[in-house]
Amino acid sequence: MFDRYLKSVVEGDYLNSEEAYLTARMLLHEDIPEIKAAAFLSALRTRKESQEELTGFVQALYEEAKIVDCEMEVLDTCGTGGDGLGTFNISTASALVVASCGVAVAKHGNRAVTGKVGSADVLEALGVEVQLEPDEARQLLDKAGITFLFAPHYHPILKQVGGLRRGLGIATIFNFLGPLLNPCRPPYQVLGISDSNLQEAVAGTLQRLGRKRALVLHAFNGMDEISPEGKTRVFDVGEHGLEVFDIDPDELGIGGFSLDAIQGGDAAASAHLLMRVLQGEPGPYRDTVILNTAAALLTAGRAKNMQEGMQMAAEAIDAGKSMETLQKMISFSRDRVLAC
Repeated sequence: MFDRYLKSVVEGDYLNSEEAYLTARMLLHEDIPEIKAAAFLSALRTRKESQEELTGFVQALYEEAKIVDCEMEVLDTCGTGGDGLGTFNISTASALVVASCGVAVAKHGNRAVTGKVGSADVLEALGVEVQLEPDEARQLLDKAGITFLFAPHYHPILKQVGGLRRGLGIATIFNFLGPLLNPCRPPYQVLGISDSNLQEAVAGTLQRLGRKRALVLHAFNGMDEISPEGKTRVFDVGEHGLEVFDIDPDELGIGGFSLDAIQGGDAAASAHLLMRVLQGEPGPYRDTVILNTAAALLTAGRAKNMQEGMQMAAEAIDAGKSMETLQKMISFSRDRVLAC
């Protein structure tokens, strides 16, 4: 059966969600020759994955995942990474500010994949314990208003294709599935994507997964966040259907600087930059975090528009609430016996 699906994809045909689901199951559980598995993933990437194919793979991987019952409506800011622009870890900083504004955040993330520092690397450098069991993660959410879900810990089945992915050395469908696989199944999500060709398909997949509202972002300069330099295209999906619009930072009073002004570094440097933002230091790093936080607050229904969201984010930082949220996250995550 795998050979039939391989032939279809190589010939440029698309799989429906059931066929994609079955193919994912075979890749994860059957002894498929590596050369055939590599050919399948390469062909899929060359012609770009469809909404049906993404949905099928997500369904297969959710069956294998450790699921977290968050017992509340949460938001995630996990993106695909891989834009190659070297900016600091914006989504992690934004997640902390969002949580300090009263929106529960379940941050799904990983370590660095393509040289960019991952959210797990930065949080560990800050002193957060990232490898938490489901019950511990839920208790951290209850206590701090934010939790971290370390992707490899909740999706151990992906080890089965780890060697294949490393051997290929290129992005595959698995690189774009991570943000779709939050173990909490968050009703709200802001998802930055590095490949604009997948933006609509990912948005449609989130809609099929039942998200109440999700923003799928890709900046015109390639950034997988809302960029402070130039416009960002947004696919806005949820119970209202699908809308597409652009965010222009100039219209919001943000910008006037290039991406060189928001570069990151290794985990320690990125953690230091994040701390400077939470301490209220003005400048491009803060402005970029405020811009992206506003989109998350809009998504969760906490802000009516981007302007209100930006004001809320700035006030939370300046009042010390965002730093307090980080301190709670560090303290409670490192208490390995979280009180029930």
